[in-house]
Amino acid sequence: LNYTPDHWERHKSVFRRIKHMLTTFGSSPFQRLMFPDFFVTSMIAGSLTYYNNFMVIDASSQLWIDGSGFAAATTAIALMTGFRLNASNARYAEGRKLIGAVHSTSRDLATNTMMWIKLREDKKRMINLIKAFSVAMTFHLNKKGAHHSIRRCLPNFEEQIYAEYQAELLDIFSDDKNEDFILICNWFRLKENVPLGITTLMRQIIAENEQKDSFTRELDIHVHRLVQSLGGC
Repeated sequence: LNYTPDHWERHKSVFRRIKHMLTTFGSSPFQRLMFPDFFVTSMIAGSLTYYNNFMVIDASSQLWIDGSGFAAATTAIALMTGFRLNASNARYAEGRKLIGAVHSTSRDLATNTMMWIKLREDKKRMINLIKAFSVAMTFHLNKKGAHHSIRRCLPNFEEQIYAEYQAELLDIFSDDKNEDFILICNWFRLKENVPLGITTLMRQIIAENEQKDSFTRELDIHVHRLVQSLGGC
């Protein structure tokens, strides 16, 4: 949950461009653009080139567009690209705000849990669920989670992702017999909204806690903020 100076140094490294070049072809956005966008564009361009060079006899029969039409088309494409780029940047900025809200709320909720949840077992369970929420949120937003090197075309792609998901949760719960661990893994298998289910478990703990109403309400407010962030994503 913490973005440390080491992370920032690696993020701003002068060699990051080389790393990006090496990982471009394996990235999900590039693979999504390969088909149908690049594929259809290449097929159309290749077909026109083949027709003009090998199938027609004289230049008058070739398919072409004059300079004015080309200028109009490129202007329209440039405007559309500008709007799409601005929209993409706006979504990225909004996403950073939502992830930041999740991190801040998780820290506040963990701190208040240690202060106001009475039973030691409930404290430990609540802290584990807070950690599991971030893991579930990552896999909720991206099917691969943070394991971008796993290729979607692999026949056992689903099993590899599930194994990584389980491994990350086991780092939190430490016991594969834990009821919350089993439940959260089953939700993932069934393609349920796992982060939302985890907030439900958090609220059950808060409701069972014998504490002042003001403390209970404050804990529930933090959980509500997590749900709001999930809704924004």
